[in-house]
Amino acid sequence: MHKNFDVIVIGGGATGLGIAVEAATRGYQTLLLEAHDYGKGTSSKSTKLVHGGIRYLANFDIALVKEGLEERFYFLNNAPHLAKKQTYLIPFYNYFDKLKYFIGIKLYDYLSGRKKIGRSYFLSKQSTYTQVPRLKTEKLISSAVYYDGNFDDSRMLITLLRTLEANGGIALNYHQVTDFIVENTKICGVQVLDKLQHVSKQFFAKVVVNATGTLTDVLLNQAEPAQRHHAVSAAQGTHLVFDKAIFDSMHCLVIPKTSDGRILFVSPWHDKIIVGTTDIAVDNASIEPKARAEEIDFILETLNRYAKKTVTKADIKSVFCGQRPLVSDPKQQSTGKVSRKHQLLETANGLISMVGGKWTIYRRMGEDTIDYAVAKNYLPPSKSVTRDFKLFACPTTVDHNWLGVYGTEKQQILDLQKQLNNTAKIHPDLPYLQAEVIYHVRYEQAKTVEDVLARRTHAVLLDAEAAQQSALIVAQLMAKELGKPQVWIDEQLKQFSVFLEGYMLTQNDAGGGNNASGG
Repeated sequence: MHKNFDVIVIGGGATGLGIAVEAATRGYQTLLLEAHDYGKGTSSKSTKLVHGGIRYLANFDIALVKEGLEERFYFLNNAPHLAKKQTYLIPFYNYFDKLKYFIGIKLYDYLSGRKKIGRSYFLSKQSTYTQVPRLKTEKLISSAVYYDGNFDDSRMLITLLRTLEANGGIALNYHQVTDFIVENTKICGVQVLDKLQHVSKQFFAKVVVNATGTLTDVLLNQAEPAQRHHAVSAAQGTHLVFDKAIFDSMHCLVIPKTSDGRILFVSPWHDKIIVGTTDIAVDNASIEPKARAEEIDFILETLNRYAKKTVTKADIKSVFCGQRPLVSDPKQQSTGKVSRKHQLLETANGLISMVGGKWTIYRRMGEDTIDYAVAKNYLPPSKSVTRDFKLFACPTTVDHNWLGVYGTEKQQILDLQKQLNNTAKIHPDLPYLQAEVIYHVRYEQAKTVEDVLARRTHAVLLDAEAAQQSALIVAQLMAKELGKPQVWIDEQLKQFSVFLEGYMLTQNDAGGGNNASGG
């Protein structure tokens, strides 16, 4: 592999892959480096929403909402196998809220302009009960329904990876940037450790971009050791996953105001429901944060104020937790009120950092980053093509089963099944085929059991216990494909077992204890 590039992007989450795809589709030689696996941090632990941000209207962030609504349209249009429009229902329990949200929802529709994906409407108390029979109706007046989207975050990341590769870019996971190479006071490259091969490498580029989310300040301080940067603040968000029967509805329920002033979503996703999220400021950023006991209790208590059937810890199938990278705002004490805007920074020695933002506007953050590099004459002129750029394997007709997330690549997996003469699943309670594991290794850079069960599939999120029981067969399939010995299988099972602790409740916890495993 060559060592000289136009653009090097550090960070393989939504922001980094969005920037890398933007660069590659404009014709720049692009390299993306990820220290772990793609989406290991924040980007695989989102609430799975594609949204303009209706709650930001309360902060009068009109420009932010308009941007989100426009990008929502492109997101849904360019990856229809991974993102779809979704109805969101807000119940009203007093007439003041009804008036307030009527104004907000109609403004949301209006701001969508020509990028509207559906028109909001209102339901009577009886119609609300008919459509959401699991919702408590005591004191319910009526409800409103508006449109946003939902999506498959980690599969979206892998699709962006494949899109990057299809457009001549290179991406390397488990490659950690250990230092910057400086020439004539300007950063011109990176020193990199291949963590799996234990080999040091060097790569050079005209532009180096820091897109490491909550870890942005680590690289900024590495680039400028004399400075103490504080560009990003981390806010932790926890989600609980339940079987769909707990709150079965075609709509995503919006709990408009929790006790801490946030919106809580009860969202259908892959035949389960996801309930979240919390918003807690944290001092130390973590790639794999653990849910706190009080977060789990808070979500359960809030859900039970609206759900007709009482939900307990015993019903939880999985717990997942991520940290949002927010642009630091020393004036704002509540992370829930910190703007989700994105911002570009550049150090004196030329490291460009993209901070803040959210999944929905990943494409816009990529466009803004490369536009900035062009405007500064770091790159030759080019124009963005990604607004209407169909992502890798985008199908003409969307399949609505679990294989549909592969788009036109679905046939590759079915062909692998025939070649392997193996139609078995990895677990009876999970939809995934053993042939998918081979596909993940061959075509999607899966290198560990965790890569497969946490991000190439959603086994860990859908049913953590079933994922634990699937680990051995997945390790065996991968070992055969990668040519790894039994000692590799044993090590993978140990590592995955430790990883999984953060996604499961212990038996004591499920029975009503107060501490989440690892919390």
